[in-house]
Amino acid sequence: MADRPIVILHGWSDRGSSFRRLAGLLRKRLGREVASIDLADYATMDDEVTYDDLAAALTRAWGRRRLPMGPRSVDAVVHSTGALVLRDWLVRNFGTSGGAPVHRLLMLAPANFGSPLAHKGNAFLGRVTLGWSAERPFQTGDRLLRGLELASPYTWELARRDRRGPNDLYGPGRVLCTVLVGNAGYDGIRAAANEDGGDGTVRVSTANMDCAFLEADFSQNPGRPTFRLEESVGSTAFRILPRENHSTIAGKDDGPRSREALEAMVRALTVEDDGFEAWRAECAAATAEATAKGARKAATHGFQNTVFLVEDQFGRRVPEYFLEFFVRDDDRDWFAKMFHREALRSVHAHSSEKAFRSLYVDCTVLGRQVDREWEGMTLSLSALPDIGQTGSVGYRSFTDGDIGGIEIPKADVERYFRPHRTLMVRLRIRREQAEGVFGFTPLPPAAGPGPSPAGG
Repeated sequence: MADRPIVILHGWSDRGSSFRRLAGLLRKRLGREVASIDLADYATMDDEVTYDDLAAALTRAWGRRRLPMGPRSVDAVVHSTGALVLRDWLVRNFGTSGGAPVHRLLMLAPANFGSPLAHKGNAFLGRVTLGWSAERPFQTGDRLLRGLELASPYTWELARRDRRGPNDLYGPGRVLCTVLVGNAGYDGIRAAANEDGGDGTVRVSTANMDCAFLEADFSQNPGRPTFRLEESVGSTAFRILPRENHSTIAGKDDGPRSREALEAMVRALTVEDDGFEAWRAECAAATAEATAKGARKAATHGFQNTVFLVEDQFGRRVPEYFLEFFVRDDDRDWFAKMFHREALRSVHAHSSEKAFRSLYVDCTVLGRQVDREWEGMTLSLSALPDIGQTGSVGYRSFTDGDIGGIEIPKADVERYFRPHRTLMVRLRIRREQAEGVFGFTPLPPAAGPGPSPAGG
């Protein structure tokens, strides 16, 4: 369908007008109209705007622009937060019924699982990210940023809705989604935002749509927890583009920097159903090559965004806990030291929901330990309140005999810690109550009948 329009949605703190260069490049290469929803200038800087508002407003704007709503009748390009907005809109309106109007979806540096900048604070965002260019540099779209923060409940629930059954939105016959992300940071003052494994704004691992889900239950038998690992449903293509950062990949700052970036965009917007799996394989091969070359420098190592949620058997979130990674060998300290000091690069608890945490794991460092003599690794946790301290209610998890762990054989470590993806881990633990918390005290026996009064 040569006349299928292309719709562009921008990200947080941006304007649609900044994508005119990209629109021109695509129009020239594809010979197609590049439409927009008023260049998708949604109000990302307004503190009162929510993702619910954006999803509803997108439906109205789509109609005002008279964009087609028939199945697979448009192609879309999204940048950064724009990916969350469109994903949310798609799963709300077409998750169960199918028939989404988007045929091909090109995600450029998407914040599918958040951005490490979202919790940095208004001063940092105003100076480094916005450069004082915003109309309201200290009003940063607070509600949207909370959803954009690492380990946010919003991105957690969105992934469970569109990347875990029954809503299978992506793949041949549905939405053909391609994710392209750079692995180079910013220059100048904006370099303060750079982070190893990122493009200056998003992490490579949080851009990838493909993810995995690990469910572990310590609540029934704490010493022998049950657990299962599931991959996300559907299929998407994912490719790292070396040399590109968060801006150049979207045609800003005279980008893209490489011809292969523009060629990849064109391929993503022209691929057909019968060629999509081959396209996925091509992207995976290019990513593997970039990963191998990137192993030489810490800035381009392969990282996993590992998001934890801890709950008790009642479904209550547990905000205070400590995760421990170790091996059960005689010399267990070497692994714990290596993991917690070298492989685990950062930990972020969500600002308003502390039970959600993002652990940023350097899989390149972890992979170098495979040749050492060890059988496997164990993941365990300790949580507060500790019933041993309160004497009333809490969790029993502070000694080796209290709680077991998730045992991962060395041969399976790469299944659980894979570079350039997000692993979502839900841990359920048992909250206990001491005997004295609730009890019944028997009443004394009733007194017998007294003597009958004298007289008649």
